[in-house]
Amino acid sequence: MASGQVLTHPKYSPIEEVPLRHLAELKSPLSSINFPSCHSTPLSMTRPEIQRLGSSTSSSKSVKSLEVCVFMKDGSVHELFLENVWTENAGELLLKVEDCLAIPPEAKDMFALWITSPLLQLQLKPHHIPFKLCRQWPDLLDKFTTASDEQKAVDEPIVCFQRNAFLDTQKEMEMFSNTKILVWLFSEAKSNILTGNYPCEGEDYEYLGGILAWLAHGKYDPESHPSGYLKGKLHEYVPLSMCKEGNRWSWLKGKSASAAAAIVEQRLFQQWDQVSEKVKTKAEAMQLYLKFCCKLPFYGSVFFSGQIEKVSSGISLRDCPDRPVRVALNRDGIFIMDSSKQELLLGLMYDEISWEYTEPAKGKPDCLPCLWLEFDVAEGPKKYSKLLQIFSKQAIMMNAMIEACVEELNKKDRINTPPPVSERKSVVDELLSSSDTTNSITDAFAISPELREERVAIKTSAPVLTGLPVKEPKTSLCTKTKRLCLSTYSDNGELIETKCKVKRPFTFPNIFKL
Repeated sequence: MASGQVLTHPKYSPIEEVPLRHLAELKSPLSSINFPSCHSTPLSMTRPEIQRLGSSTSSSKSVKSLEVCVFMKDGSVHELFLENVWTENAGELLLKVEDCLAIPPEAKDMFALWITSPLLQLQLKPHHIPFKLCRQWPDLLDKFTTASDEQKAVDEPIVCFQRNAFLDTQKEMEMFSNTKILVWLFSEAKSNILTGNYPCEGEDYEYLGGILAWLAHGKYDPESHPSGYLKGKLHEYVPLSMCKEGNRWSWLKGKSASAAAAIVEQRLFQQWDQVSEKVKTKAEAMQLYLKFCCKLPFYGSVFFSGQIEKVSSGISLRDCPDRPVRVALNRDGIFIMDSSKQELLLGLMYDEISWEYTEPAKGKPDCLPCLWLEFDVAEGPKKYSKLLQIFSKQAIMMNAMIEACVEELNKKDRINTPPPVSERKSVVDELLSSSDTTNSITDAFAISPELREERVAIKTSAPVLTGLPVKEPKTSLCTKTKRLCLSTYSDNGELIETKCKVKRPFTFPNIFKL
């Protein structure tokens, strides 16, 4: 993840100057990238000879065997011995971790190894060599982040064991009966909620905070838990943004940080009291928390950093800094989030968009790569195409992740749907069948026009916690077009309106509307 700094940069125009590189041409060793922070036990609590793979003591070419730490999302650390760090790949290391944790066979593909740091997080493929990637970390930061030299100098990667980015949510929910797996998944979901990676409505945060309060303190008792009991540690139950001045929730707007904290605490007490009447065990509480998170549209997302143009509010004599955003991708769709306000700006399913990845024009090193998104919006009786431009050094990874998810969904669709007599190929099929994806960022998968209805059916048929109804989130998909710098096109591709400085003279052929 790149730093939260806002960059300004030249935009490229016209679009014909920007060459398109196909996925098959990429030589990056990376598969995907994630944003959640990793809670971990300090290394000082482990034996002194145990090292992070990226530590300076392991940087010598003479190093061959080494004991390393693998960090879990629940905060625990496991020490493993590598006989040859230069040849032992992530697949072999993952098997050692799974053996150490006694992972059941049916859960073997639920988790993956990640290399994470405050600036960048990468999910490893089986053939990746973790030690080599850690040695290459400074180069990866240069290539995929916009962090300052000072930030990169102190950034250090660790190896984490966490949820596989391509895990099917239905299978995940079926494994909640396994207590160990439940704890790991719950810890990761909790981390994503508290760090604001999942930008929920205030009511959702308070509901989940009530569950966390029950897990920490047991049944709510007004006498044992008086006013002020949670006030000094609200960050353990809700994101810090809930208690900041100028937050985005109506019942907290205009309140000072202290007043907002008092209001949030009282609302947490109410949720805590309601949860106390429902759950009896910690396993039930964790299941309730996870079941709710699984209903969030962006649950299980991989997070990327980027920036978009701000909508101009008037005449300005200087270039307006871009808005920093996080781009979240999961198996179902793409979500654009305001990094500073922790707010969902745009959420779309894959069958609602067309996308394209472009590189900066040659001779313009200050330009950033770009991911273009085109989607339809109804304005009264008419429909228009909207175009959004996302600038990011990680745009190439976003493109690869979208390709991987689309291809995986298409593969699943082909398995569940008998092939038509004509067996007509889609545009995506033609593109991927002609590309060598052996060295691509992500492995090949595929897509179909009827996919969205199938995905909805899958979600609604997922097993529900017995005896405990799962609350429906207030958070849902949205398109806040007034907050986005968009270009508007007619059905025939004619530019009607643009708020962007970049003009694109055509629209993408929507591959989902054959």
